[in-house]
Amino acid sequence: MTTPRMRPVFERPFTGTIEGFFGALESAVTAAGSECRATCFGHAGDRAAILRRQEADLHLWSPALHVYVEPADDGSAILHGRFSPSSPVWTAFVAIYLTLTIGLISAACYGGAQILLDETPWAFVGVPVALALAGFTYGAAFIGQGLGSADMYELRTFVERVADDAGGATPVERPGD
Repeated sequence: MTTPRMRPVFERPFTGTIEGFFGALESAVTAAGSECRATCFGHAGDRAAILRRQEADLHLWSPALHVYVEPADDGSAILHGRFSPSSPVWTAFVAIYLTLTIGLISAACYGGAQILLDETPWAFVGVPVALALAGFTYGAAFIGQGLGSADMYELRTFVERVADDAGGATPVERPGD
């Protein structure tokens, strides 16, 4: 059993061509009834895609899957996938951490000023409060990852099917990331 990771990743040896994989991916997402949508970017030899569930199946916690294929030394390729929160969730986390950082620094500075003025430094209470809230926010990422695990499964299964159709090999987990 692996421990939870903030942004889970997977790698998969791929025997097809990079262009073949992205061509199959574009065909799969444009097919009627596709459970995923993708934004493909780049050009031949340097391509990547971001996959998401269809709008009707999206939730606040639904992740995105960033996929790119890297050429290997032996002429094959390696398919890389990394799950991440959607853009609004990333923005919310950054805003929360920024607000907590400003609050922590403000509490520390105000507490320091209170000490210099020989007052009771009650403002220092804000420092552990901000740290506790930051820890809770960090833990909330794992809660969201648990809620989005079904979406992660669907996205990865979709990519595995496309890779199999385009000529692939067996998936390999990358531990520790």
